[in-house]
Amino acid sequence: MPQKRTVEQSWKLWEEASAIIPLATQTHSKSPREALRGVEPCYVVRGQGCRVWDLDGNEYIDFRNALGPISLGYRFPAVDNAVRRQLENGIVFGYSSPLEVAVARHLVEIIPCAESVRFLKTGGEAMAAAIKLARAFTGRDLVLMCGYHGWLQTMGLGVPEAVQSVYRSLPWGDIGPYEEAFAREGNRIAAVSVACAYAEAEQGHSFYPALRELTRKHGALLIFDEIVMGFRLAVGGAQEYFGVTPDLAVFAKGISNGLPLSCYLGRRDVMEGVRQAVISSTFGGDSLALAAAQAAIETYRNEDVIGHLWARGKQLHAGLRAAFAEFGAPATVLGLPPCGQLVFTTDDAARNAALQTRFEGEALKRGVILYSVMYPNYSHSAADVDEALVKLREALRAMRDEGAFA
Repeated sequence: MPQKRTVEQSWKLWEEASAIIPLATQTHSKSPREALRGVEPCYVVRGQGCRVWDLDGNEYIDFRNALGPISLGYRFPAVDNAVRRQLENGIVFGYSSPLEVAVARHLVEIIPCAESVRFLKTGGEAMAAAIKLARAFTGRDLVLMCGYHGWLQTMGLGVPEAVQSVYRSLPWGDIGPYEEAFAREGNRIAAVSVACAYAEAEQGHSFYPALRELTRKHGALLIFDEIVMGFRLAVGGAQEYFGVTPDLAVFAKGISNGLPLSCYLGRRDVMEGVRQAVISSTFGGDSLALAAAQAAIETYRNEDVIGHLWARGKQLHAGLRAAFAEFGAPATVLGLPPCGQLVFTTDDAARNAALQTRFEGEALKRGVILYSVMYPNYSHSAADVDEALVKLREALRAMRDEGAFA
C-alpha cells in the first residue's frame, strides 16, 4: 500500500478559488480532475530539480514539468542566478535591453531558419505574430493549420465566422489533404503552420519534406510551431532533428526554463514585415525572462542537455513498456523519448480515458506526476527515473489486482 497522503489543503483552496477565478486556474490543462478529488494536488508551492511539493507538503517526481517549460529543472542554478543578477538592475525599461541582442544572436547561431528574431511572452501570441507576417508577406489570407497553436486563432466560442473562414485544420502525417487544399485554393493560401505530433513524431521524416516542397511550389510560407520541440528534440528543434528548414518558426517553453518568453523568427525578408504589420509588446523585452533565456541557451550549447533528455526518456519509455507487459496493461508509450505520449490501447475510447485517469491517480498516490505527454528534464537522474518506475509498477500492480485490465 502506498503511504497515505492528503491533499485536503489543496482542494480547500481550490473551492475558494472557484468562487473568484473561472476554472480556478489560468490554464485549462492545470484544472484538477473531479475523478481524482482527494488524490490530485491542485496547487504546487515549490520545485527543486525534478521534484515538486504541493500545498499539503507531499513530494512528487515530476514528469509534467509545468506542461513542458521546465527543461533544465526547477531552480536550475545557472538560470536562477542570472535572474537574480538582472533583478538587481531592473526588469523592464522605456528602451530596449542589451539582452535582446544577446539572446537573438544565440538564436540566429543555433536555429537553422533564424535570420531575424523578435520576442513576445507566450507561444500562442508568437504563433499569431508569425501567421500575421505570413499574410502580410504573401498578400494572401488562408492558413492551413496542423496541430494546436494556442487559443488565439479559432479555438472555442467567441470566434466570428469571418475569422474561422480563413483557417483550415488538417491532419498530421498525410500530405494528401494539403495537396487537395492547394489544388482548390492555392492562390489564397498564405502559409501552412504545423506542430509536430507527439505520438506520430517520426512521420516528420517524410511529412516535413513533403510540406516544404508543396509550400515552395505554391509560393506559400511554411511555419513550424516549435513551442514544445524546440530545445527538446534538438537545440534547434524539429527543423534541426528532421533536417527541414521552414520560413518562420516559433519557440517558447524550453527557451527560458520557466520564465515567460517566446520568440518568432525566420527569414529576414519576411520578418521585416513587422514594420508595416505592427507587432508590438510592452513586455516582449522583459529583461528577467531574457536573462533566464541567455543562461538556459548557454547551458544547451555548453552541456549535452539534449542527449540527457533522450537518455532519460528512453529509460522511462523502456521501463513503462516492460511494466505494461508484466501486469497485462493495455497501454504503451508512443513518440520520441524527450516527449513521448502515454496511451491506453483498448478499442473503447471512453475506457482508455478512464484507465489513463486511474493510472495517473495511482501514480500520484505514490508520488509521481505523469501526464499524457511525459517530459524528462535535465535534472532527472537515472536513479530518479528508476525510483519513479518502481512506484509506477506498484500503481499498475494495484490496478491489475483490482481487475482494471480484465
